[in-house]
Amino acid sequence: MPDHQFLIDLLILLALALGSALIFTRLRLSPVIGYLVSGVVAGPYGLHLIRNVEEVELIAEFGVILLLFTIGLEFSVSRLLRLKRLLLGGGLAQMLICGAAFIGLGTLFGLEFKATVPLAMALALSSTAIVLKLLGERGEIDTAHGRMALGILLAQDLAVVFFLVALPLLAGQDLTFSIWKITKVVLLLGGLLVFSRYLLQPMLLSILRARSQELFRLTILALILTTAWLTGEAGLSLELGAFLAGLALAESPYAHQALSDILPFRDTFLAIFFVSIGMLVNLDIVSAQWPLVLGTTVAVGVVKFFAAALATSLCRYPLRIALLTGLLLFQAGEFSFVFLKEATDLALLPESTYQVLLAVIALSMIATPLIAGRAESWAARLSGLFGRPAIDLHPEMHERTANLSGHVLIAGYGLSGRNVGRVLRRFDIPHLYVELNADNVSRGRRDGEFVVYGDVTSGEVLHELGVDRARALVLAINDPAALARTISTARQSNPDLYILARTRYVAELEPLCQLGADEVIPDEFEASLQLGANLMRRFSLSEGRILHVLADLRQQHYASLTRGDAPPHGLSVLEGGQLDYLAVPEDSPGLGTSLAEINLRNRTGVTVVGVIRQERTIYSPAGSFRIEQGDTLMLLGSREDLRRAGELLHGQPG
Repeated sequence: MPDHQFLIDLLILLALALGSALIFTRLRLSPVIGYLVSGVVAGPYGLHLIRNVEEVELIAEFGVILLLFTIGLEFSVSRLLRLKRLLLGGGLAQMLICGAAFIGLGTLFGLEFKATVPLAMALALSSTAIVLKLLGERGEIDTAHGRMALGILLAQDLAVVFFLVALPLLAGQDLTFSIWKITKVVLLLGGLLVFSRYLLQPMLLSILRARSQELFRLTILALILTTAWLTGEAGLSLELGAFLAGLALAESPYAHQALSDILPFRDTFLAIFFVSIGMLVNLDIVSAQWPLVLGTTVAVGVVKFFAAALATSLCRYPLRIALLTGLLLFQAGEFSFVFLKEATDLALLPESTYQVLLAVIALSMIATPLIAGRAESWAARLSGLFGRPAIDLHPEMHERTANLSGHVLIAGYGLSGRNVGRVLRRFDIPHLYVELNADNVSRGRRDGEFVVYGDVTSGEVLHELGVDRARALVLAINDPAALARTISTARQSNPDLYILARTRYVAELEPLCQLGADEVIPDEFEASLQLGANLMRRFSLSEGRILHVLADLRQQHYASLTRGDAPPHGLSVLEGGQLDYLAVPEDSPGLGTSLAEINLRNRTGVTVVGVIRQERTIYSPAGSFRIEQGDTLMLLGSREDLRRAGELLHGQPG
């Protein structure tokens, strides 16, 4: 009779994952906590519900492989190069600080040097899977602390290559082994570069010509597994190979389809991965040596918190971002398990130390979602107590801000912020930017813009920038928590300030309005309107009708999401008629006549509110304005009046 034990184990895992995710989501906690707790309960040191632990760990590793592949898909090589300062500066600084601290602590507690070095290497790593999962759930990957955390995590993943090369040297193996290993790494990376640049896209194009979705999915899975296997053969981590595969595919036009195909598999296998991490917690060791395990867990967390915070400060981020990054990266990582097992197999670490460290790593990972949920409030409170105003003002800039009044503050020098600034410049309205990304600050200053480096959530920064004298504040940033803090702080500083915020999701609109924002523009809703508008233009509908419908939809939508006494958001619908655009026919009898002579108001009941001529709009034209070929009239009136005006301009009786 066939043994179905593995199938039973898998069903138990999925049932536990489903139940725990449901419970912890209802409690408004990350489902990752539920997965980890389920692993503790079901593992060999808990109720022993799972028998084939090794097979579960193999499946779990596939979840991390898919996670790193999707991360690579979302980061093109050009975007990765923009993170080079965080990768080289922040990541290297964090690992050096951690390494020095853990070697010192290990030596202090009597460990041999050859044991403290692999211990320091393992504990310097943080959990890419957990941190990026939490940042993704909260939409914070593109925030200042999200970019910083990502830069450090990617630097750590790349450092695993060198750590694994160094281990045999610490164990006294021949140097030629490591030289051959490095040669294989160089050959592999070079081969992947050639393949991604010259062979990948033609191969995918030929697959797509078969018009088979299944064939495309199989090709992507084969690409991931082949690259992971090759990197494993070269002595690197399988996960790094998956990341490189995603990075190679990110530059192709098929990246979005690949991402949508892989996401369901990734989330399922990641749930199993987190359950497997919980299964590693040896409750016997934790109960028997709980002072040692708990003390070591706290010590590891404190060292890593300060290392990440200091590395972030060295990258010129303010104290709040440094503390927030430290609170996200205080745990050990999934690669730490791999590294410690390799060190133990090479007899660099005693078995007793290995077992204690396994419990420490697992406990630090279990604590991460709990602490990350409170990281924003803790970082804000601590930075308020100990931090100085996070602002970089040269004397001449300080003089400019001191003299500003009635200006507009724009938070964020990204694409949205720059476009708002371009509009303000057209109307000669004074404005300045406040930005946390040092690269964006340098770019803005090179472009001749007034860009200040600072943390807009800080009341001191807003005061320095004259928020009490400002006319408006535009928040064009991607950090939901920073949006909420800035709106609240700015509203307290200036009750009359007009606050316009941009957010990604409609669900965030009402909370931000309750905090004091006058208007909130959700990207997903506005994008959907633009999709509809472009579709209607394709159907050759008049521009006036399209604008009228868009305004009506905006009013209905925003009114349903905000308080009943709040003013309507977006464009208001024109009362007493509708706005329409009418191109003057080439054979119109009105060509060459003035608006007063054609007298549309008295003859048809419509009002000419503007004329579009050669991509220039002339509003409220005078009666002496003469109609020329190619003009488009902006007409306001009822549908019947607009019909009569169209007949008149076509030479029919009005």
